[in-house]
Amino acid sequence: MLHRGLWLEARGNSRLALTLVALFALSLGAAPASCRDPVTYSRRAAAGAWFHVITADLRDSRVVVSPALAAGGIGSGETFSAAMRRLKPAAAVNGTFFDKRTLRPVGDIVIGGRMVHFGGTGTAVAIADDGVDFIRLPKSRRLYWRGYRAALAAGPLLVWGGFAKPLPGGEGFRDPHLFAGSARRTAVGVTRDNRLLLVASVRGCSLPRLARAMKELGAAYAVNLDGGASAAMWYQGREILRPERRLTNFLCVYVKPKPAGKGATRPPRGLDWRPPGNRPGPTPIIGFRVDALRVWAELLREWREEQSIAVKCEGALPPGSLVRVELDGAVIALLGGLPAEVKVKLPDRKRAKHEIRVSLVGGDGGILGSARRVFQAPETED
Repeated sequence: MLHRGLWLEARGNSRLALTLVALFALSLGAAPASCRDPVTYSRRAAAGAWFHVITADLRDSRVVVSPALAAGGIGSGETFSAAMRRLKPAAAVNGTFFDKRTLRPVGDIVIGGRMVHFGGTGTAVAIADDGVDFIRLPKSRRLYWRGYRAALAAGPLLVWGGFAKPLPGGEGFRDPHLFAGSARRTAVGVTRDNRLLLVASVRGCSLPRLARAMKELGAAYAVNLDGGASAAMWYQGREILRPERRLTNFLCVYVKPKPAGKGATRPPRGLDWRPPGNRPGPTPIIGFRVDALRVWAELLREWREEQSIAVKCEGALPPGSLVRVELDGAVIALLGGLPAEVKVKLPDRKRAKHEIRVSLVGGDGGILGSARRVFQAPETED
């Protein structure tokens, strides 16, 4: 028989050993967040249909989302498998629509902060350093994607602010095959907690069903991508969905070995860059040409009390000339070299409209070129 004191000590040691074993087991099952795979694949049911779903955690600073082009660039095609072996993404789907004859995409494509292709159609998913925006674009108007490191314009829009569009359509698309009753579909969306969704239908489905499915899968915003014979999906070295044709562009997700930024820190936003009705409204750029010289100013979509605009040019300014920036008739900057940042402070917050003007002034004081824009000031509270 054990002495009572020895028995109590043995029982205490036994409990300590069990506790240590339990903690060790938990440590094996709970890998640190940095070791978890931020990109996952699942097959899920939504809106009465089945979908391939890739989820990428945009809060993870290792995750990078970007469009990519076929190996030959704009106007060329490449097999999906060859492109994936070359690009080596963790996951990918087909990108935006393209002309079958010229192989040129129909939507804007921004890679590495630079617009590599102008399409002028659709709604864009745009990646900024701090989050994702879905942007309704003005038709056939060239934009300068300041503040975004990547963007891909496709469409039609499927989910906006958590509401599914029951009858998606418009946005400059004319091909009747896009609105066919049932076809293979792919889409991209983002949840309110910054999880990117790359979705492809297992079988054919309609656009309204795809919109409902994206909402059920948790998308706060979503847009349709190319589909039909172009529908494609790749995950961790495996072709989930094989397209029936060569593709010109892709939407890829990469997982970098080290953090590539801070990750998404704000909720996704829906921005409408289309002018309201036929009224003059803010536009991304104003500019003009003087012979081979092109001068423009990149404006803002959301004007606040004080912000900066970028003034740039292509070509050399004439000797002795200056670029003059005016706000409501008052000169706020005289620039002898471009590019330059100009601070703009609205002088009267209660004034309904303001005018900004950019002019090229020659050495003799004459105006060589000029452009202006009237914009609406933000509403103020008394």
